[in-house]
Amino acid sequence: MPLIRTHTKTFTDGIVTLRPMTDEDLPLLAKWNADPDVLHFSEGDVDPYTEQEISSLFASLSKNADCFMLTVDGTPIGECRIQPVKSPFPEPLASTTDCRRIDITIGESEFWGKSYGSRAIGLLCRFVFENTSCSHLFAYGIFDYNERAKKAFERNGFKIYETRPAEGDFPGELTMLKGSVNKIF
Repeated sequence: MPLIRTHTKTFTDGIVTLRPMTDEDLPLLAKWNADPDVLHFSEGDVDPYTEQEISSLFASLSKNADCFMLTVDGTPIGECRIQPVKSPFPEPLASTTDCRRIDITIGESEFWGKSYGSRAIGLLCRFVFENTSCSHLFAYGIFDYNERAKKAFERNGFKIYETRPAEGDFPGELTMLKGSVNKIF
């Protein structure tokens, strides 16, 4: 039985393709999550994850999230996912019933800063707002030093919703939000 719950959704803009994540992607996910430079921007300065931890993590995440591999010319360069966010929400979103979050990591550093992440975010936004009842998308836990991620979300209409200042060794974080065409926060 597969560890990762898969789906059948595939999206492309002609340059970036998002395809369903499968168990065959676990070695690549483990590689990215053992790279200190990748982790610095995605998880902070944490110890690298083991292959077993990555298998368990993505098996758990895929239960409620649609997990994708981000590819360019057929080469996997990162992963992303979209999943529901549980309410209750703070004002002004208190009456919202369907909010989701986007998470994205570009695991191959030679592809950083080339707009592939921004393109993937755009594909996910279009899919969610055109095919679901979702009214708002969140991006949680963007470290304040990760300017590339912040700009990628801003290019897709996200605005800073909340900031959490640095505390001790923990860096500051941003939460960004995008409302659908009909719902602005």
